[in-house]
Amino acid sequence: MLPLHPEAMLELEQAIVYHERERRGLGAKLFAEVKRVIKLASALPQSGRAVLGLAERFDARQHVVPRFRFVVITALVRGERHVVAVAHTSREPGYWRERIR
Repeated sequence: MLPLHPEAMLELEQAIVYHERERRGLGAKLFAEVKRVIKLASALPQSGRAVLGLAERFDARQHVVPRFRFVVITALVRGERHVVAVAHTSREPGYWRERIR
């Protein structure tokens, strides 16, 4: 599985806690979906929609998390693909870009 940037890990943890508070079991469902998306991104690194506005060398990709308003952002960091964000779709776009530089 792809390594997670520390801030992406924190985002995921906070989202799980929030969703679990909203409805018991929902946090676990979110975690399972994010994990599945990350596994897919790991197996198929060219999957996902390319994120525009970054240098090609980062090959940033956006992967939709089904049933939740989240995307998993992957990018090449020092030549290896990492999860750089687990972002809510209503959050400011591109806030995570500094994580790959």
